[in-house]
Amino acid sequence: MKRMILLISLLFSSANVFALPECDTVVVIAPHPDDAESSCGGLIVNAISEGNDVIILTMTGGELGIWGKGIEEARAIRTQEAIDAATVLGAKIEFFGALDASLAVDSSTTNRLKRILQKIKPVIVLAPWPLDVHADHQATGILAWRVFMDNSLSFDLYFYETSNPPHTKSFQFVPTDYVDITGTEEIKKKATYKHVSQSPQDWYGMYEDIAKVRGYEADVPIAEGYIKAHNYSGMGGRSAVAKKTLTKFKK
Repeated sequence: MKRMILLISLLFSSANVFALPECDTVVVIAPHPDDAESSCGGLIVNAISEGNDVIILTMTGGELGIWGKGIEEARAIRTQEAIDAATVLGAKIEFFGALDASLAVDSSTTNRLKRILQKIKPVIVLAPWPLDVHADHQATGILAWRVFMDNSLSFDLYFYETSNPPHTKSFQFVPTDYVDITGTEEIKKKATYKHVSQSPQDWYGMYEDIAKVRGYEADVPIAEGYIKAHNYSGMGGRSAVAKKTLTKFKK
């Protein structure tokens, strides 16, 4: 097996390596344009550099995110910014089409997301931690969780953390996994700064601070943290049955 991107899992006091094979697809589900770059930009660059495809699925157009602009004009501006940012990262981008601040958690929206992911067939899906201060972030995380629970799909789900000015951040976010972004931070920052309408110079510093904290926890200079989701048959989804032996002991 060739080189892998590293999701450094901390188990007790030892670090295990989560490996993603080459030529697979990672989907980053973003509530708004700029969430994927600021939260997962390092992982995205790592994944692409190792030969994987990354698709950013942007759920809303961020239409309410530009003061003084109407919905259509704001959507056009933010869509172009999202395309430019994805180009910097080397990622593909798709747009779900929901309206900013109106993303619904219902059967129709869940089924639509399910159909999209069934078509893409990702190995890993990244979504925002549902315990967030923004309703669209909450909805995106829950929608991803609902699809993850469907036994007709098979992918690993990881939640990422976000931060918004002045002090809001994902609530009770304790990572299970880390990605070393020491060599990709500048590209991540450059991509985030393509979202000119969002004045990233005013808030991106919080993500740099978070990366230092996560790096300290993972024993690398800077890192991104993620929480791995687990499934249980008793919750109506795919079973996460415990194995009798660890993989490395199998013959």
